[in-house]
Parts: sequence; structure tokens; C-alpha cells
Amino acid sequence: MHVKAQQSGSDLPINIGKKARRRISRASFAPRDEAHEKLPEVVDIITNLKAIHVMIPEPSEIGEYLQSHSDLSRLILPICSKLIKTFPADSTLSLEVYHDHEIRDEYLTLCIRKNDDEDILDRIDEAMAEFEQALSSVSGWLLVTTDFLVPK
Repeated sequence: MHVKAQQSGSDLPINIGKKARRRISRASFAPRDEAHEKLPEVVDIITNLKAIHVMIPEPSEIGEYLQSHSDLSRLILPICSKLIKTFPADSTLSLEVYHDHEIRDEYLTLCIRKNDDEDILDRIDEAMAEFEQALSSVSGWLLVTTDFLVPK
């Protein structure tokens, strides 16, 4: 689509591509916490996750992802709380954004690390069962898994 510039009086065509239109349509004017450049709700979520001892190596990445997927952000704290109750004190939870650079995809990964638990994947599935319905209708993606490493 070519449009003539109106303000400058120039007759040069301006190419407004799909990406430019998409960015404009996604613009948001929600109030921000200027110190953290995140919505205040997201800052509260991250603070509460840290308070229940969820490790967040890159809080700014998590904040950006949750800000982009606010419906998912409402589920993160209840999910982490449930997993903390499901797994004993010798386990850790770590929330990170996984970046797949080959297909330009990213999603949240909640990794559970526990000493010697052969049934960890089954226990994760059982704990996450109550959230399956809610997670199926949100934007964004959350992978809850383990890497079978010992807690740090």
C-alpha cells in the first residue's frame, strides 16, 4: 500500500507494510511502572513468585512475556503455589523464557528440580491436571517439566 505523506507535503510514497500495521494495532496505553517498564500487575506477580522461592534468573524477560500474555500471567502464581505444595522442600522451581531461534518462538518454561524422584513427570502431570482447561485457552505457552538435575 502506498500513501502520500500528508504532513511534509512531499509527494514521495511511503510503504506501510504489514508489520507496521500490526504494531499499530497492538499498541497499548495501559499505565506502566516506569522504573521497571512493566505493568504494575506483572511486577507484583514476579515479586510474589520470588517470595515463594521460585527462581527467576531473568526477571525482565519473564516480565515482558507475562505482559504480552496477561491471561497466562494470572495463572502463573497459582500454578507455582500448587507445585510447591506438591513437591517437598528439597526441590526447586525455576521460571525462564525459552527462545527457539530457529523458528523464532518463545515460551515460558517452569523447571522443577528434585533429588531422586523417579515419578517426577507423573507427579507434574497430576499437579497440572487442574490447570489444563485454563491453559488451553490462554495466549502464550507454559511448559512445566524437569531437567532431572539436582536442585541448586
